[in-house]
Amino acid sequence: MTYLLAKTFLGKLAKDRRKPLISRYWRQWVIFLSFGMSTGIISSGVCFGQSQTPSTHSYSVHALKHPIRIEKKQKTEKKDGNYLLGQNNGLISRAKAGDLKEAWGNNPSGRYLANLMQHVDTPLASRWAEITLRRALLLKASAPRDISPENWIAARADLLLQLGEADAARALVQQSGLPPENALLGTTARAVLATADPAGLCPLLPYLANTELKDANETLVRALCAGLGGNDAVSNWLFSRANYKGDQTDRKLAQKVALVGSHDNHTIHVNRSEVGHLSFWRFGMATAAGLLLPDYLYGGTNPAYWAFLARSTMIPARSRVTAVRKAAVMGVFSNAALVDFYSGLSANDSEHDNNDTVITNDIPDLKQAYINRDENARIKAVETLIQNGDEVDDHYAGMILTARAASYITPDQRYRDNAPDLLGAMLSAGFDLAAARWATVVKSMDEDKSDTAWVLLALGTAENVTDLSRNRIRHFVEKASQSDPWRARMAIAALAGLERVDQEESRWLQNHYDASFYDENAWVKALDKAAWAKAPATVALLVAIGMQNRSWRSVAPSTFYHMLKAMKKVGLESEARMMAAEVMSRT
Repeated sequence: MTYLLAKTFLGKLAKDRRKPLISRYWRQWVIFLSFGMSTGIISSGVCFGQSQTPSTHSYSVHALKHPIRIEKKQKTEKKDGNYLLGQNNGLISRAKAGDLKEAWGNNPSGRYLANLMQHVDTPLASRWAEITLRRALLLKASAPRDISPENWIAARADLLLQLGEADAARALVQQSGLPPENALLGTTARAVLATADPAGLCPLLPYLANTELKDANETLVRALCAGLGGNDAVSNWLFSRANYKGDQTDRKLAQKVALVGSHDNHTIHVNRSEVGHLSFWRFGMATAAGLLLPDYLYGGTNPAYWAFLARSTMIPARSRVTAVRKAAVMGVFSNAALVDFYSGLSANDSEHDNNDTVITNDIPDLKQAYINRDENARIKAVETLIQNGDEVDDHYAGMILTARAASYITPDQRYRDNAPDLLGAMLSAGFDLAAARWATVVKSMDEDKSDTAWVLLALGTAENVTDLSRNRIRHFVEKASQSDPWRARMAIAALAGLERVDQEESRWLQNHYDASFYDENAWVKALDKAAWAKAPATVALLVAIGMQNRSWRSVAPSTFYHMLKAMKKVGLESEARMMAAEVMSRT
């Protein structure tokens, strides 16, 4: 009956020559509804999720390969040779951007900036370089010249994903209000998967008509969405079509998600050892299904996946401790977020067994560090948390965890031996004012024992609160050069880049300790140009390019000098000081 009524109605419209457009519109609409209902694609139970990476290129890190690869077929419309400018897209307003309010400078080239973003290879050596770059990428700014708003959003979201900032990337795309097509389609798909929300792929299906998906993933997406919409028959048929020869892991993971809540879910077995490598698809599907993948898969890929896992609440908190600590060292988790996570562990300690050292040791120590009235007990707890672990990054994660607790401790001569760890903890989270209060304690210490605390105050505080005389500086550099020449040169680079020493003293130190900082290359020229143009966001991006190393030890002192100098010139002195203190704390 419904079919006859529709046919009669459409026939009347077709006879009316005054309404040809209406006729065609209703025919297309009825066909779309019929197709959607028959395949289970149209479902009220699926909500729209938006996301992340541009489809114009693949990730610079081979481990971030993904099965959804999208080829553009349409070009963005131009007007008078320039792309139409879009509205301000971003999450941080200029009023709240602080030193980054000048953003990308005056009339920058969007193609140039997007090209730089595509060539940032992660992870970054510096936590503070990541924090600064994240803020720059989230600034509200119109699309620059010679790039479309879609490609501008996609390039920024793509780099956020590279950094492990899945939530920020998805929020950036979602806030833009742009349709998930062209470059944004690939970005959205990967952001949805990075946030482990496979249902967010379903609203993308109408946009797949003008794109090509490889590896049979369009079929997998349609099968997944049919299953999530409750149409099991169509879902099973589509999954059978996707049963291509070769690795069945992608299909089995998607099928397990599609059958969540169904009595057939238990029939889909996914052996964790079958997952030979990580991809966006595999991470998103496995995590959504509550399947914790082995640590060795994360260890062999970009640490961005650790950050994705850290915020995935589908996985039990006790299984994410390592991921959360790594995310904090990367800069994705703040001191407050890290403490909140540990507080959640404490609230659910009944889920843990008696052999869980986090519950039996770390949680009591953390409580002591923050709430004990006895400062001796608090300092002991802070030190214990910082010294946990065998790796340098383990110690730095402990510093981030205890940063605010350290800032509450009253400076006292009794704690002078603890000063280096306490100062490192405070500066890891940017508590430089609290750190400056320890200047009197550090000044009263013997020079041979105060070197680490002294250099942290010399580099990390806004004011010159410690002894910066020529003799004191040379004493530190001379002693450091005997045991660790690279660290001594990095200290010289930081003192010179932050202008804590004059040019004459800087030249003497460079000549005497073989630490020349006068490089001439394309990166230095681009950094200097961005600094002179007063473009702090561009400087942050170029600094990230200079930090493309897993270890601080791979950063050259001359490179570090140019970074700090440029950051200071564009008003990012606070971030530059935290980076300088970070390298002294982590090496």
